[in-house]
Amino acid sequence: MMKPIILGLLTVLSTATVLAQSVETFNTIRLEDETTGNLLELTTSGLANSYTLNLPPAPLLSGPVNTGLFVNRFTQSMAFAPVPNLGMLPQQVAYLDSDGFTLRGTNSFTWDTVANRMSLIKSAPGSVLSISRTTPSSQPVATFVGGSVGIGTASPTTALDVKGDFSIRELNYTAALALSTNNMDFGNGNKAGMVRIGSTTTQDVAITGLVGGRNGKLIQLYNATGFNIVIVNESSASTDTCRFKTSETGDLSIRPKGTSTFIYSAAEQRWIMTSNVNSSTIGFTSGTASTSPGNTTVETNNSAFVYLTNTIPLIGTPPRYADAIPNVFLTNGRVVGQILAIEYAGPEPVFLGGPNVLNCNKHDKQADMFIWSGTRWVCYGH
Repeated sequence: MMKPIILGLLTVLSTATVLAQSVETFNTIRLEDETTGNLLELTTSGLANSYTLNLPPAPLLSGPVNTGLFVNRFTQSMAFAPVPNLGMLPQQVAYLDSDGFTLRGTNSFTWDTVANRMSLIKSAPGSVLSISRTTPSSQPVATFVGGSVGIGTASPTTALDVKGDFSIRELNYTAALALSTNNMDFGNGNKAGMVRIGSTTTQDVAITGLVGGRNGKLIQLYNATGFNIVIVNESSASTDTCRFKTSETGDLSIRPKGTSTFIYSAAEQRWIMTSNVNSSTIGFTSGTASTSPGNTTVETNNSAFVYLTNTIPLIGTPPRYADAIPNVFLTNGRVVGQILAIEYAGPEPVFLGGPNVLNCNKHDKQADMFIWSGTRWVCYGH
């Protein structure tokens, strides 16, 4: 075995066996094999003129771990320290065990030296990989650059290739809504992909803008109230970068149980409407409503087509009913240019009237088209 020969030192190495810590300084250390005579000589470089040997206070062979003598050529020092135990196989990625000195590995965490790729495999329940930021931040948690990401597939063909389903968590918003809300925030800067608006309201409400617009962000709004939610087009009431762009013709009415989807354009700095169900740009709305009137007021901003039946005789002198009293009234339109078609299905005549209806006579099993002028429904005949 190699035995230490200390040059330029009068003391012997027997101090290593005492229980008190010993620090010795040497100019040169020579390790020589007793059988072959092969030797290794450690000589100080220009960085220092001596080695320092720190001997622990306990005997070298005591303790639960292997101990070795380590040479640090940068600090020109020698010291005893635990020798790491290796409990791993080739291509396994090492991790330090809880004992603080054993390096372990597993076939669930490997590095493919041929494909130059790391693999994580797990059969037990729970996440295979967990990445957490202890303090919330807008900085990325993980980035993927220069390739495609596959979920459920090992051969992605697009930037993000998902084989299977995916979901967007719903935000159920039930807080009160004002008659008109500017720069709407449903919560956390609108960091939700689908918002169910279930607020309690007794009338139509309007939203003029949304905060949290980011390039390409999608948000879907579902109207779970009993009234219209009007998305106001290009409203100056909201901050410029929070506004909607629904069309060139008017606002968007999301009717009860209707949905609309918006995507944010960084170039336009607007929320752009991309799709809708049971909600359309006012002036070109669709849907039907029916009633059996008799001094009845018909809601007009919830439909573009109204089917009227009447079983109550019209008060007046037939057949012209010149002295008739109107028995059906219309609510005001939502926006100038809104189109409304009304079909009269009988069996009794219908006479539309009121201060907001112009050029309308009695009707019996016919239809009329109206356009909202801003103050009145103007009848264009049948």
